[in-house]
Amino acid sequence: MEYVPWQALAAIFRNYAALQSGPAWTTTVGGQFNIVSHGPLGFAALSAPTLGEALDVLAKYYPVRNSALTAQTCITADYYYLRVDDLTGDELFGRWVSEIVLCIAEALVTAVLGHPVSSNVKVNLKHAAPGNSEALFSAFGGEVCFDAPFTGLGVPLAWRKLPSPLYDETTYRDNIIKCRDIIAQREGQGSVENAVRAILANHFDTATAGLNAAAEPPGLEAIAKRMHTTPRTLIRRLAREDAAFREILEELRRDYAGRLLSDARYTVAEVGERLGYREPANFGRAFRRWYGVSPAAWRRQAPAPDSLHPS
Repeated sequence: MEYVPWQALAAIFRNYAALQSGPAWTTTVGGQFNIVSHGPLGFAALSAPTLGEALDVLAKYYPVRNSALTAQTCITADYYYLRVDDLTGDELFGRWVSEIVLCIAEALVTAVLGHPVSSNVKVNLKHAAPGNSEALFSAFGGEVCFDAPFTGLGVPLAWRKLPSPLYDETTYRDNIIKCRDIIAQREGQGSVENAVRAILANHFDTATAGLNAAAEPPGLEAIAKRMHTTPRTLIRRLAREDAAFREILEELRRDYAGRLLSDARYTVAEVGERLGYREPANFGRAFRRWYGVSPAAWRRQAPAPDSLHPS
């Protein structure tokens, strides 16, 4: 996938802004891109199980569409925020891109809710109010606040677990996998650890969804072949990042075990199979090593999870 350098995009934005009569052109641009126009990122967000997880998708996989910002989700006393921060150092361009992204995020919330948002949704803008700011106030459905501590879109914390009527398990997982692949391709010679982690996570997602016949995770040799290198070279490259293949595999198995056991649809034996343990006893020993109790005991005592779906 090709990306336009942000400097070139900033020049285009400046030329476009010079032709506009007010500051709300960013929301007009943002409104022209419905959420599905963002490809796998948009489809993954729309098909997520809950509103909170839809925002989590935008926060985690934003590099699929945007290299000018960084994004994360965060919690305040009463709100769950998608926060965005400029990476370019160009204050004006960063402001414009942030407003466009928040407009898209608000459209996602509207789609999940099934109706326009109201003042319950907060639109925080870190910059001061521009001239003719009334146009920006009216462009968003949520309550707009300038000079905020950070730029972001917040929904009431209780909305985080609202089930999405658009949720589709297969679509969600399939597009999460596509997002990981796009990011890995874009990183190119970036983090080897992240590339290995993405390959293994994609495997466990497809195993969880029942999309692959064999749940045995790919080994070091298979991953090295996929990355067009040798196992020995892959070991060295991981070591340079203070990482090791077995540690990455162990960490992912542990995390997925906890998530899957929180889902009553899966028996303990099925969880072990999806994580690549052919013998239930081997899964039981590994789980005790991770959590200090048996899988069955952990399931009885575990609280309801915030999220049952890997992201």
